[in-house]
Amino acid sequence: MKQNGNTVLITGGGTGIGLAMAEIFLNKGNEVIICGRTKATLDKAQEKIPLLHTIVADVSSKEGRKALKTEIANHFPKLNVLVNNAGIYSITDIMDPKYIPILESQLTTNLVAPMALIQELMPVLEKNVDAIIVNVTTGYVFIPSAQSSAYSASKTALRAITQGLRFNLQKKSIRVVEIIPPAVDTQMNKGKKISLMTSELFAQKAFKGLVNGQDEIVIGMSKLGKLLSRIAPKFGFKKMNTDEEKQRMEMDLAAIDL
Repeated sequence: MKQNGNTVLITGGGTGIGLAMAEIFLNKGNEVIICGRTKATLDKAQEKIPLLHTIVADVSSKEGRKALKTEIANHFPKLNVLVNNAGIYSITDIMDPKYIPILESQLTTNLVAPMALIQELMPVLEKNVDAIIVNVTTGYVFIPSAQSSAYSASKTALRAITQGLRFNLQKKSIRVVEIIPPAVDTQMNKGKKISLMTSELFAQKAFKGLVNGQDEIVIGMSKLGKLLSRIAPKFGFKKMNTDEEKQRMEMDLAAIDL
């Protein structure tokens, strides 16, 4: 990816790693649009970074994606970098009666939405030079989380489709990239007593990988997850999930004490 001169759309760009990526793209000399469901969140992001463009759109809905497509086509026809970052996460027991609705919701937001948005924006992307599609997944694509199985499943499926898309778009010269974050210090991981990477450091590493031409950008502890999934998958799965179960119990006890 060229370092500057891109027109970039980041979904879920109002907070967390999405906003951190938006800031580094801007600082490097790119035009950046962020979108999200909540105007107040986008306004707050724009107050922090005035040069951001914002669009209120719920990419998990067909109507939201079509509205976003219209806005991009009319006002940002030079769009050449799409970063599918928006997603939802939850900790839910598989046997919980609410599990199936949660699974359906996460598949819709984390899997269907980014792929549907790619289809919507493809006519714009394929007209522009150096077009790149970036899908953000998770270290759980290597070792799935039992307590976040719906999230793990949705992101693992996104990884599979991303690989297929990369192969299919070779002839169109559209680059397809997967970014695989570690646990980052965002709302998603609030309260967890584990080593968390800052959003800023994550964004720096992700941007460097894009500029260096990597198709799979594995960051931080996700590298260990990838290694364990190859050399000791059973050990890796048991260790991570045992640690997560212990962490969850500690958080539950802390909440009761409060």
